[in-house]
Amino acid sequence: MKISDLLNFREHFSARIFLTFSFLIVIVTLAFTVFFYRYQSSSLTEKTNSEGELLASLLAYNARLGVYTENADLLSAPVNGILENPEVLSVAVYTADGKTLALQNRPGSRLSPDIVKWNAGIGRTLKKTRQPLRLTNDGNFIIWTRVALKPIITAEDAVYLDANPAKQVEQIIGSVRVVMDGGQLRKHLHALLFDSILIGIISLIIGSMIAYLISGRITKPLNRLTDGVKDFSSGKECKEIIVETGDEIGNLASAFNDMVDSLKKREAEKEELEEKLRHSQKMEAIGTLAGGVAHDFNNILMAINGYGALIQFELDEGSKLWSYADQIIRAGERAANLTQRLLAFTRKQIISPRPIILDEIVRNIDKMLARLITEDVELKFHLEAADKFVMADADQMDQVLLNLVTNARDSMPHGGAIIIATRVVTLDDDFVKRHDQQNGGEYLLVTVSDNGVGINEDIKERIFDPFFTTKEVGKGTGLGLSMVYGIVKQHNGIIELDSEAGKGTTFRIYLPLIEPVIKKEQGKSPVFLQGNMETILVAEDDTAVMGLLKGLLEKNGYNVITATNGEEAVRKFIDHRDSIRLILLDVIMPRKNGKEVYDEIIGIRPDIKAIFMSGYTNDIIDWKGALQEDINLISKPVRPNDLLLKLREVLERDSRLKAED
Repeated sequence: MKISDLLNFREHFSARIFLTFSFLIVIVTLAFTVFFYRYQSSSLTEKTNSEGELLASLLAYNARLGVYTENADLLSAPVNGILENPEVLSVAVYTADGKTLALQNRPGSRLSPDIVKWNAGIGRTLKKTRQPLRLTNDGNFIIWTRVALKPIITAEDAVYLDANPAKQVEQIIGSVRVVMDGGQLRKHLHALLFDSILIGIISLIIGSMIAYLISGRITKPLNRLTDGVKDFSSGKECKEIIVETGDEIGNLASAFNDMVDSLKKREAEKEELEEKLRHSQKMEAIGTLAGGVAHDFNNILMAINGYGALIQFELDEGSKLWSYADQIIRAGERAANLTQRLLAFTRKQIISPRPIILDEIVRNIDKMLARLITEDVELKFHLEAADKFVMADADQMDQVLLNLVTNARDSMPHGGAIIIATRVVTLDDDFVKRHDQQNGGEYLLVTVSDNGVGINEDIKERIFDPFFTTKEVGKGTGLGLSMVYGIVKQHNGIIELDSEAGKGTTFRIYLPLIEPVIKKEQGKSPVFLQGNMETILVAEDDTAVMGLLKGLLEKNGYNVITATNGEEAVRKFIDHRDSIRLILLDVIMPRKNGKEVYDEIIGIRPDIKAIFMSGYTNDIIDWKGALQEDINLISKPVRPNDLLLKLREVLERDSRLKAED
């Protein structure tokens, strides 16, 4: 630190440090000087008073006979003995009633008349206390002590005299007064004050030198840091700062070195981050592509699976050609499952929600869940919502539980316990709005807990990201929890994660409750797949799918009227309005989509039944307006038997309703 820095301390950190240290040293030095002076002053005052009390006590003891006999000659020796002390200014001896027996002052001393004056108040005070009485006057110290006689009765005499030595009463016969010179004390205090100031000045000088050295030691590494920052900001080669100490300055230098290393690594990782960004964009493109090609791909799969099933209908089960067709159907179903997994990843799959009791869903798949875990993992259930309904797709809920249990199992390599619990909770509006939902109220809480290795804090935010996994290569796709998140969100639910490394993981899923559904117990007639020559209007723009549907339905006892676009479907319905029992509509068609066709047809005949089919993703269908609670919607590709069963369910339900009316 330079002297010029001190002159312009506002612009120099080292000068501010030096002045701060110096100010603190001044404060400490002054405080120490004041404390030292006051302490020594108190000690010297107490010493003078104590010495005066001792001299007064000696005089009172030696003057007893002179006071008792009121003989001044007997008091001469004790008084002169006390006056030999250089700090004693005056000595006096009085009788009990205040008569002066002896009074002697040191030559040259000037004492106030009040000092030599005896008064009745002093006499009364001395009678009440055995302790000497301390007074001050003009800076001098006055000590009063009583002179007392006490009859002496020994223990042997007490036997003969029938007396108690403990009950002997003192006889106060007079008092003595000793005046101690306060001037001597003041001389000592002045010398003490001078020494204190001298010590303070020396301490201040030494402290300032230390502060100067400390400030220089502090600012030296700071200056090196400043130079390093300037070099780094200007793009120059930044050398590593030498760390000389382990204090905060050393830590700051270490932090700067770490920052430089980190920035260099970030620069080196820039290309890698850009590659990850391109990969992320590619994954997003895959999701968009999965939704975009879903319609055409599902139409192709429906044609493959449907014609494969028709071939099987014409062959003997177990024959060579039948097995070939079976392999074609199996491959098509695997392709359909792959499409659904990709759509689940993009959260665009079509769901079929209905009122369900989730406790029943859990109980129905408990054996399947048990097969997922190993022998050292215990699966427990705490189900407390046996009569509570939620609007959900049962198959999707199965998928959620399967994925969460699988994830919990993988987090417990050495065994543990998995607990699946359900109960009803009430959520306030603030809570649900923080999770992008609308209204609070009663929700069904589903928890899946484990006591596995837990999840580190730094990866919690990414746990639901697609393709993110902490498992080894080849042991996880990173789609499981992403699918869970997408399914829960599609059900207007909330999912939360509570985990800590080494303390297990808990997933909480909140699903809104709905009003209880009364299940009517009634006999049901068996549903046969074969039709009864009902007339069905089929509107489908894909030629292969149309051929499949027409052949399948006609083969199974239905009359089929076909239309390849929306306008043709409306026109043909008008021509055959009285004979058509049901319309089977593709959601996306040229000229008019399925929903527009349906709206026109129910304007003509409100009682008509309709089934929609689509291979598009959920968001596109919803945009077209087909997703409503009272709409029958099936997703492509659909198995022939499933389509026939759906047709019979809708037609038979229509027949039962008419019969009840």
